[in-house]
Amino acid sequence: MSFFNNRLWSGVIALCLSATASAAEVWICDFKDGTRRNTIPPKVLVDLRPDGSALVMDPFLVHFEQAPKQAKFVKNTQTKLRVRWRVDDVEFQGGLATDMDFSLVHDKRKSKAFITVSMPSFDNRDSGTGACALRK
Repeated sequence: MSFFNNRLWSGVIALCLSATASAAEVWICDFKDGTRRNTIPPKVLVDLRPDGSALVMDPFLVHFEQAPKQAKFVKNTQTKLRVRWRVDDVEFQGGLATDMDFSLVHDKRKSKAFITVSMPSFDNRDSGTGACALRK
């Protein structure tokens, strides 16, 4: 994502982490876009809360100046982490705008992650693979 600035992303991560000192777990995931359409975020931060909820931050939220999103679905077991969230009103070239629905599955045993994105206004789905690491 060419619009993505690493210094900006680092600042956002630091802000999220400092604001969530009481977090149960914080996962940082790195992904590769399997389709090269630039719809898979290269990095995702998942802040799991003690109450079982999660906040998610990704470069699309940063670029479109949206706050970290409350995950729509969270399931965290000893072997897998599953999280779903939505980025609202993403505008593409030509003025088309749509929501982006993300689903992340992280296999903790294999240290592998899979992410998909679907856009309700379009009939395609993109995916990427990567890895997540627990922030220490």
